[in-house]
Amino acid sequence: MQLFLAFVVALSVTAALIPVLARWAPSIGLTDAPGPRKVHSVPVPRIGGVAMGAGILVTIGVTLDLTPTVRGLLFGLSVLLFFGIWDDRANLDYRMKFAGQILAVGLCMLAGGVRIGTLMIGGFDGLSPIVSDLVTFLFLMGITNAVNLADGLDGLAGGLVLLCLCAIAVFATASGNSTVTAIALIEAGAVLGFLRYNTHPARIFMGDAGSQMLGFSVGALALLATQGETSPLSAALPLLLLGLPIMDTVTVMLTRMRAGKSPFAADRNHLHHRLLALGFAHREAVLIIYVMQVGLVLLAYFLRFESDLDVIVAYVAFAATVLWLLHRAAHSGWRLGQVELTGFRRYLNGITPTARLPALALGIMTTCLVVYATTVLASSHRVGIDLGLMSLAMLVVLLALTSWKAERSLQWFDRAAAYISVVLLVYLDQTMPHKPPLMTTFSWTIVGITGVAAIVRFWFSPTRRFELTTLDLIVIFIALVLPNLPGSIALPADLPGGIAKALILLYVVEMLLTIDFKRLMPRVFLAVTLAVIAGRALISLSA
Repeated sequence: MQLFLAFVVALSVTAALIPVLARWAPSIGLTDAPGPRKVHSVPVPRIGGVAMGAGILVTIGVTLDLTPTVRGLLFGLSVLLFFGIWDDRANLDYRMKFAGQILAVGLCMLAGGVRIGTLMIGGFDGLSPIVSDLVTFLFLMGITNAVNLADGLDGLAGGLVLLCLCAIAVFATASGNSTVTAIALIEAGAVLGFLRYNTHPARIFMGDAGSQMLGFSVGALALLATQGETSPLSAALPLLLLGLPIMDTVTVMLTRMRAGKSPFAADRNHLHHRLLALGFAHREAVLIIYVMQVGLVLLAYFLRFESDLDVIVAYVAFAATVLWLLHRAAHSGWRLGQVELTGFRRYLNGITPTARLPALALGIMTTCLVVYATTVLASSHRVGIDLGLMSLAMLVVLLALTSWKAERSLQWFDRAAAYISVVLLVYLDQTMPHKPPLMTTFSWTIVGITGVAAIVRFWFSPTRRFELTTLDLIVIFIALVLPNLPGSIALPADLPGGIAKALILLYVVEMLLTIDFKRLMPRVFLAVTLAVIAGRALISLSA
């Protein structure tokens, strides 16, 4: 529960700061102007890195003990955040950027003890101290810049890092490194809060402050999760987890040098540029790169106990295949054709009374959501005091904002409180002691009907069609696939089912919150839900 709360705090702090910082961005010089190498046509605030930095640093500071490893990581993050903000405002010279990166990596290695100590290839086992320090320094510097260079499309760098962080959390848990697990989940929460605003079409960018900070931290965490004498994992796994930005950066630099240019010269030869040139749309290019990253994460999972040489060979084979396919596509003149799907839609419209379906689906969704919440609250006789206090605090804030008629703040708080309430309901449902089989069947039936009704409304609504964003797809993969990997870490029996229920209901709530109708009834229902959870906790405490 503590890890979950840390994740939620980081997400909430980041998501709450972004709208405020976005309004200040023009006055403090943190906007990204359009340019020939950029895909946006209007200035966009570059404050995502600041918001994520605040969410990460605050949450780590209040939830974790400041061990040498944590302090070293915090020093490095703070330095890169400072230099990144400076760069976003003043476009620093590359030498000044490298100075900040060198300082951050040096502090992390000296204060945090982050090092590549073992790499078993060709009979070699441990590395000498000098070689270890050199390899670690080059790796952290390289991945910091690789993620920075990968930040070229909306949601691209953030999505790649989010997948890496979730994989690192799984690997760190398997090797018993609870600190790395906590930091990875905290950073994942911050990145998820940022991606809510960065998915195409992006409303904010992370800037160099965010891309360098995330690249550095995901590199350091990958090393901490896989290194050490007690870790059963292959030391080469970071190569797979971070393989896409590494492959992209090395390929681009070699291409520039072969053309007689500086390896740091700007061009349009990055992986995402090449996919766009093949005719893929912005969102399709991001999705393809996400799929590649998912493949690398799964490959890392299934090779986690193999030799370092096997991991390296697998990565080289993967990279060679991707680069060969891109080369063949570019030189053969292949371009993506457009797929026409409107005929199927017209066919459905011809046989279905679509004018009435959205309203009917909305009624079913809201009814099932109320029935699910009522059933769970009526059946939950023991509620933890921590959940009760959280619910009571949210209820007080909700009532205060309502009485003050602070509509702008209420719109944001309604959404945040609704999300948290859904997670609490699912938690109470899944952890209910001695739950009869009939209750389990009924719960799944109600949630399933709610999800089907949501799909029907999305699909047939004249104003909102059913469409998954790249962020939706990455969240679905993380929520449904990672907890169910064969041979994964021991998880509570009901956790995968709880994740599936929460995922369905969160999308339903998101859709309900976007519908233009009076907010009084949803707000009353939310207040009653929070009050009942708080009351149940107090009753359990007194009993």
